[in-house]
Amino acid sequence: MYDRLNDLPVLDTYPSRVPAAVWNIWRRYRSRMHRGACFGLEGLAPMSLLLEEDAWVLMDSGRHDMPVLAWSDFRDQGRGLHEPVRCIVRHYHQGASAVRDKALALMAEELETRLRER
Repeated sequence: MYDRLNDLPVLDTYPSRVPAAVWNIWRRYRSRMHRGACFGLEGLAPMSLLLEEDAWVLMDSGRHDMPVLAWSDFRDQGRGLHEPVRCIVRHYHQGASAVRDKALALMAEELETRLRER
């Protein structure tokens, strides 16, 4: 997991779910590329998204990659492809909830584009 998450205070932690469509695109990308990803989010500049196997971290690139929020503790065992994936969300910034859903949508778009270009 992104080491900086352990060094910063968490403002809020709660159970959540990643939509099935977003998770399925991530798994497809991960299985084909065999690695994580890190990229900027055009619709949320200057935000970047770091995707690792055990955590996804939305970072503010304008503030030395300070985490804004993170998804982790993914529980995808035994679920159908149409079912969301349970996870834990951690907020590191007071504005995290305002960008959470938009970040997931932009992530899915970016990964879909990368898969098509491959």
